[in-house]
Amino acid sequence: MPKTIIVTGFGPFRGHENRNASWEAVRLLPDVFHFKDQPFELRKYEVPVTYEAVDRLVPLIWDTKPCLVVHVGVHGHIDTINLEYGSYTTGYCKPDFANRCLPCDKISLRGKSSSGEECVALTTNLDIERISQELNLETNTKCYCSTEVGNYLCGYIYVKSLDVDPDRTLFIHVPDIGKPYSSEETKATIYRVIEKCIRELSAKNKLS
Repeated sequence: MPKTIIVTGFGPFRGHENRNASWEAVRLLPDVFHFKDQPFELRKYEVPVTYEAVDRLVPLIWDTKPCLVVHVGVHGHIDTINLEYGSYTTGYCKPDFANRCLPCDKISLRGKSSSGEECVALTTNLDIERISQELNLETNTKCYCSTEVGNYLCGYIYVKSLDVDPDRTLFIHVPDIGKPYSSEETKATIYRVIEKCIRELSAKNKLS
């Protein structure tokens, strides 16, 4: 059985009703990723912009024991590819695309990060500073390390996956299509990020 990598993009929501730049890029990724002659199955999911969909999908994703999970979302006010450091456990008061709110804006952690201590934020253990610096030297797209994933569905899906495994989780914010990158250019950068994450996990003996 090949190892798996899972990449998600979001579906339509307010301001992006016709198409979501994240899914338009993610869906262009190949179905197979190769690293050191080893094939990885690359599974892509379009996630509805609702809390219910995230709550349903994140456990299903991690039940497959993926080597890496990359969530991608659109940010209408950036012109860079942003690698997000982490996400927050509070502040999710905004209604989703189904006009539903969470019963409480405080997320209860259940995974590796849960403890008796109050936890405000979770961060990825992937070295996004290095990844961003390398991509800025190697590609024509501009990458940036961000601490502003937001308190909407992007932050929500990220904190849910970070709670499961911060070693193998990353969130990428992408700009709107053509502002300045095409979906193909954004897809190529996402692919390079995946490549560097897998290389890092391999170096740390975390691909098993």
